[in-house]
Amino acid sequence: MSDPVVVIGAGVVGVMTARALRLRGAEVVVVDALPGAAEMCSRGNAGMLAVGHAKAWAEPAAIPALLRALVGREPSVKVTRPFDPALWRWGVEFLRHCTPAANARNTSAEQRLSRFSRDRLAAAEAEMGLPVDTWHEGALYLFQDAAQFARYRAKLPEGGEITALSREELVAREPSLAAMGERLAGGLLSRIDSVGDCALFTRRTAAWLGGAGVAMRFETRVTGFAQSLGRITAVETDRGPIACSAVVLATGVETADLTRPLGFVPQIYPVKGYSGTWRITDPAGVPRLPFVDETELLAVANYGDRLRVTAIAEFAGRDRSLPPARTALLDAYVRRRFGAAVDLETPEFWTGLRPTTPAGPPYLGRVRTHSNLWINAGHGQLGWTMSLGAGEILAQAMAGEPPALRDISSRARWLDAI
Repeated sequence: MSDPVVVIGAGVVGVMTARALRLRGAEVVVVDALPGAAEMCSRGNAGMLAVGHAKAWAEPAAIPALLRALVGREPSVKVTRPFDPALWRWGVEFLRHCTPAANARNTSAEQRLSRFSRDRLAAAEAEMGLPVDTWHEGALYLFQDAAQFARYRAKLPEGGEITALSREELVAREPSLAAMGERLAGGLLSRIDSVGDCALFTRRTAAWLGGAGVAMRFETRVTGFAQSLGRITAVETDRGPIACSAVVLATGVETADLTRPLGFVPQIYPVKGYSGTWRITDPAGVPRLPFVDETELLAVANYGDRLRVTAIAEFAGRDRSLPPARTALLDAYVRRRFGAAVDLETPEFWTGLRPTTPAGPPYLGRVRTHSNLWINAGHGQLGWTMSLGAGEILAQAMAGEPPALRDISSRARWLDAI
């Protein structure tokens, strides 16, 4: 019997990678330091599979936005640790990707991987016999600034999957948006987006994997690797070594902690985000479709019985605190827009660290210095969106199959990128 593939990380990316490997007959062990699946960045995210929003953040317009953030004049972006050396190293690489050509290349990679992933979600639920809790009806992108809406609308291709809607058309489709009043200038309908509870789907898939023979080793912290002749022979943990035939790092912002002793450091910075979840008391008072408020830069998703609102990109290192000023922003938005339709007394607030590469696309491929070490990390705010596709494509490469997509990974000297 051969040694298993060890997938480190039980967030949505790691669990979907383990699923793709298991479906190919591999013996798989999933290792995570926390008590269960989806306990970190996968736990409280927006829930949107936002193919229509898949675009690289690094672009020429990002430079003045970051400068405004440094002086506190960009409400949706906060820089609370401006002298963090890791941020400066990441930032220098980020600036290299702020050209039109780099942005076009990186955005194409994100869009292709996001679409490939989203198109496989419904089939995955059916294959595993899971309840159908994701909705594939599209998403809205709303604008409170008429000039901003006009700029976005002008870029839309004719006859595409994204359609511009006037304020009246939006309210006719989603009557609860009337609460935004005359501030609502218009919006876009993206037919290629979906919504669902990322944490619930991840945990259900982890349970399915457990029933399919995958060993789920929670509360097990990885401490290092045993190596021989350019291969990882075992994953060292605080509960003893795990012999392995291959290793996949699906470790988000903790990736560099594990790879630094191996001689390379992926540029993955923790961009902190916040969310709040409210119990819906009047379903007619909240939109059915998820939406992104492009002016205030918040995402809103209806889970049927709960409303999830996420916001803010904060450069705060590894800080995981929940400052009252941040949660107050979410609370104030919900009170203004949907106060009569949700229980305002019992919100649940959360913060998570989005593992973000300077270019935008994740690191996806084999590490050059170790023939059996693979990486699937750095998906930023699109981890849920990209997870099934990234896991499938990495499993294809590991099995020696031609990957369904190429040129979808961020590039690095230490990586044979897919």
